[in-house]
Amino acid sequence: MNVYIPLIANLLLSIIVFVIAIKVYSIYKRKYIKWFLIALFFIPLLFIYSFFEMFLLPYYSVLLYPLFIIVIEVSAIMAQRNLLFSLRTEESKEYKILLREDIALIRDFEKIANYLIGRISPLIGVKSVENVLENCIEKYPILAGCYIGIDEKLKTMPLERNIEELKGDRMKKICECFTYLIERLIELYSAFIPYNEIVEGLSKEIGRVDKRLTKYFVPMALFKLVVEPITRKYKAEDLKELRINVDIEGIYINRKGGIEIHRIYRYTKIEEKFLNFLKRCLPLFHKTIDDVEKQITENFRKLPSNIKGEIYRYEFVKLLPKGILEEEKIALASKEKLIEELAERKKKLEEAYARLAEAKLDRMKSKFIDIIAHELKTPLTAIKTYTDLLRKEKLGKLNKLQKEKLDKMAKNIERLTKLIDDMLQIPSIDAKELELRKERFYIKEIIDEIVEELEEVAQEKEQKIEIKIEDNLTVMGDKKLIEKAIKNIVTNAIKYTPKNGIICIEATRDGNMAHIMIKDTGKGIKKEELEKIFEPFYTGEGGGVGLGLTIAKNIIESHGGKIWAENKGYKGKGSTFHILLRRGRT
Repeated sequence: MNVYIPLIANLLLSIIVFVIAIKVYSIYKRKYIKWFLIALFFIPLLFIYSFFEMFLLPYYSVLLYPLFIIVIEVSAIMAQRNLLFSLRTEESKEYKILLREDIALIRDFEKIANYLIGRISPLIGVKSVENVLENCIEKYPILAGCYIGIDEKLKTMPLERNIEELKGDRMKKICECFTYLIERLIELYSAFIPYNEIVEGLSKEIGRVDKRLTKYFVPMALFKLVVEPITRKYKAEDLKELRINVDIEGIYINRKGGIEIHRIYRYTKIEEKFLNFLKRCLPLFHKTIDDVEKQITENFRKLPSNIKGEIYRYEFVKLLPKGILEEEKIALASKEKLIEELAERKKKLEEAYARLAEAKLDRMKSKFIDIIAHELKTPLTAIKTYTDLLRKEKLGKLNKLQKEKLDKMAKNIERLTKLIDDMLQIPSIDAKELELRKERFYIKEIIDEIVEELEEVAQEKEQKIEIKIEDNLTVMGDKKLIEKAIKNIVTNAIKYTPKNGIICIEATRDGNMAHIMIKDTGKGIKKEELEKIFEPFYTGEGGGVGLGLTIAKNIIESHGGKIWAENKGYKGKGSTFHILLRRGRT
């Protein structure tokens, strides 16, 4: 009996692992996972076979064990082979999801280096590149093993295999050695090609780096793409003065005007060092170069969007010396002012909501609506006007990132406007005085429009929306209002349904009524809240304003219909909202 205990335990464990693997495969549908499934399938079979082999099968049946092991090993090898191939092609999701950050950093540096090598080799041959690599290996032994292949490209696979041997801050060591290599390649390339052409190509390559790693390329972009085009213009006699006066630890200017920055990775405040370097350079730049601030500004604006996004995220622009990116500074200051005003108004709105929710008095409700009309509508109009001016570049030109941020602001302003409009419907909610424009329409039309509008929100949460509607099912009523009511409920379902959840919208005939059901797989609604959720300003645990369901209920009941909720949703999970509406005869 004691022999069976470990066998049973191992059998159960192997079955659990196999079931988990099946679920993973059902989600990702990858070929290498299928091979792993085959290997995992034979493991529980091996344990089951052990039971029979011990007592029921002849002794020579033990020869089946090696066959089981061979099948498992071959399946595992095939799975690994498919996974590695997927990573090497750099095309599938695995390359971005599964590739370790340090390996991804090496690959990105490798691409930039190979871009330069591909330009240098046709000019002077690959031998000079090999000499540069050998010198770099002498200075940075961690590059040992890297080589130039027969295709005249840098190969970093040996470094990737030995990456675990790097002690300390691995990412900064990788940055330091590869930055030094790229600097040497740039020096070699600049002997034949004007530096401005090098900057243009280098900028495109840096613009393609993995988003996770953008921060590691910021120093290279700031120094090599923004300032170095200026220092490279200096003649030998002027350059000597510049080199002597600009002396910051970890940064220096070489005899050709190139900026050496490989040691900067020993520091964390990279932007601060760049600002100090720039402030020391500017007085000397003015002696020999006209409109240097304008040139630096143009160089900043030519940076790839991923680098600009990283820089602006730290509000780096505001700290730049006077005359550099002045339009961007104005736009950022205007944006911050608008955000502060919106935040203040939002705070007042939330405070008013809280007072109204607590008191639920008609007098306070009227006062609150008055606050919206006078305290929010007027400043919101002004905020919208200034935002439109900025977006139309009436106050100065904007870069791509700033336009994206202002577009997001405009969307949030629009959301706030709609929220205020909803609040202004409160008198109608109580008085039941909605103006109805009745017509006969197919319910599928408005369901399709709602799903199309909310599809992007659902995709962000990786949710699935299912539609099951009877053919030619019509409803009599105000099409826009009914669409608004159903949309409010579907929006709630998406909000309260977790990632990878399902929202199901069904519509069937129920006598002379159309029965619409919105089901979800969310956390459900507490029994004591099933009636309260339709009350104005009731939010429960979900936050928000608490008007969506109230407005939906008023619209449905104004059409002579009925709405209610039950704590049982799609396949028994989550909740279901039911809507009954008079259907038009077809």
